Amino acid sequence: MLSRINSMLTGRGVCCLSSGVCLYVLAFALPAWSQDDVPALTQQRQSYKLARIALTTEQTQVFKDLKEQLTNYPLYPYLVYEDLKRRLGSAPDAEIERFIETYADTPLAYQLRGLWLHELFDQDRWTTFLDAYDGRADPTLQCYDQRARIRAGHLEGVIEATKQLWLVGFSQVSACDRLFEWFASQDAFTDEIIWARIDLAMQYGNPALAGYLAKKLDAADRAWVALWQRAYSDPRGALAEPALRIDSDFTRKIVADAVLRLADQDVGRGKAVWENLRADYAFDTAEQDRVARDIALLSAYRHDPRAPAWLAALPASAVNDDVRTSQARAAMRASDWPALRTAVESMQDPSDEPLMWQYWHAKALEHTGQPTKARQLYRGLAKERDYYGFLAADRLKVEYTIESEPLLANKAAVGTLMEIPGIRRAYELLRVDAETEARSEWNLLLKGFDVEQMKQAAVLASKWGWHADAIRTVALIEEFDDLELRFPMPYGDDVAHFAQARELDPAWIYGVIRRESAFAARAISSAGAQGLMQLMPTTASLTAQKAGLPVPTAGAVFDPERNIELGSAYLRELFVHFGGNMALASAAYNAGPYRVQEWLPEHRALPADAWVETIPYYETRGYVQAVLAYTAVYEWKQGRAPVRLAERMEPIPSASQTFARR
Repeated sequence: MLSRINSMLTGRGVCCLSSGVCLYVLAFALPAWSQDDVPALTQQRQSYKLARIALTTEQTQVFKDLKEQLTNYPLYPYLVYEDLKRRLGSAPDAEIERFIETYADTPLAYQLRGLWLHELFDQDRWTTFLDAYDGRADPTLQCYDQRARIRAGHLEGVIEATKQLWLVGFSQVSACDRLFEWFASQDAFTDEIIWARIDLAMQYGNPALAGYLAKKLDAADRAWVALWQRAYSDPRGALAEPALRIDSDFTRKIVADAVLRLADQDVGRGKAVWENLRADYAFDTAEQDRVARDIALLSAYRHDPRAPAWLAALPASAVNDDVRTSQARAAMRASDWPALRTAVESMQDPSDEPLMWQYWHAKALEHTGQPTKARQLYRGLAKERDYYGFLAADRLKVEYTIESEPLLANKAAVGTLMEIPGIRRAYELLRVDAETEARSEWNLLLKGFDVEQMKQAAVLASKWGWHADAIRTVALIEEFDDLELRFPMPYGDDVAHFAQARELDPAWIYGVIRRESAFAARAISSAGAQGLMQLMPTTASLTAQKAGLPVPTAGAVFDPERNIELGSAYLRELFVHFGGNMALASAAYNAGPYRVQEWLPEHRALPADAWVETIPYYETRGYVQAVLAYTAVYEWKQGRAPVRLAERMEPIPSASQTFARR
């Protein structure tokens, strides 16, 4: 029968089903969830896919017939939603409201309400819009809400609400334009709020918006905004302008911004200019501290050799934990152990990253004649299954603490979970290749689960092979000890094959995959990286060409085997480029080889732990630490004694050293 339905959906013009087909599909009730792949459920999944195709190809009768036979299928609400979405402009309000109420436990209710609100606004149905609006933080709908209030004559609070929508440091959505025109007609654009938004725009790094807003000011004020813009693009030129020699609240703001922009271009010049001119203005202590601190922090971020002295010279009022952290990192890079010890011991609250500071405190103590205290800290750290725990174990020459405590599956609890419609929908969405929708269902469910339910849900997701969400679920409740769940090993044949072909440790490839995508084969990052090993399309193509492999077609990198093939080739390329240094290659996989080259020490080699700790990008720093630690865990999972991080983390050579080139 399915072949007959398929034929009707491939352009033969038949738009109805025979009663026999209808009866055939109807005969399949929802099976027990323990019988996952019984023919009836397989049939329902196929019918669901065909119904979606029928709707897309406007074969309305085929869709209706199939939909009617799937009323007991978990994804039936998705068919109703798609149908209703297509006729939203003509569907009765009661039908839409009934859907939102009936399926309030699905993400679809929220989505449909949003679409309906847009439709109501487009139809000028102001009162119905106001009744239906749920206050969601969507700038377009927030502006629509105020416009609907105006049109409905409900003006109380509209001026203030519009003002808050307007007072942002970026260009607001175009849906707000008409609202802002009304705002202007009410003479609400005072110089005070225009200047307030200009200030926000400059803080947001948006001088173009500031210039646009200046058009609402008089000529004299526009000139000041132009000077402020110049402080952003040409700080040296702006600081030479005679107008800035006058001391006022406003000129001090421009001068401070210009100095910091200059420091961003040339930190030494910025520092010198600030020292020369700050006495010419009545900067208060807080502002002097801010500028001096930002320059010193910038120098530390850039690994400027003058940074330790500049940080140390800051007045006590300017010192905060950002300064102390930068002092500690600068001391690490300089191997200045007394300075590192002083910086760590002076921190007011090192609890944000206690393991990190314990490790570096111990190492500073070790190098300043306090080995007993150092070993005491190392012993505590070495109990941790963590990057710093492994490094501490290396210092003590003891085995890594790697043990797994599996979350126990409670059959009764899992059975109860399987009766929850949202769980059923999430599972079925995975089976019909709709992972994004499955994740939306899952996220909504987790909001209402207690800790025990989340544990069992994670176990369930893991059994489904939905590793990324199993990992994320246990992370939400800080359950980190089930290493089978948190460090799965799918795609074992592909990883082993390409590890051998690339002469890479398979545990390293697994560590990269675990950090990059947590085994979500169809993952796409905000930057556009794709698949298990999160390859950018350009990187995938270039890597294929260099490795003599077929250039991947669009979407090909979502195939796990193809992704691992190309990802491992790129990892090998970086490994060779950086002279077989695993820390550098891992950093380059995340941030790119050119940035890593810029981060190399200038004149002498650095211990790898110090180099990793002083990577300027917080994300890359955490990435390298995670990949190295995950590699050790995967070695353990493969039944091997983990190679010590101290062995893997070879010293980082200076920039003058010649690496093998690609």
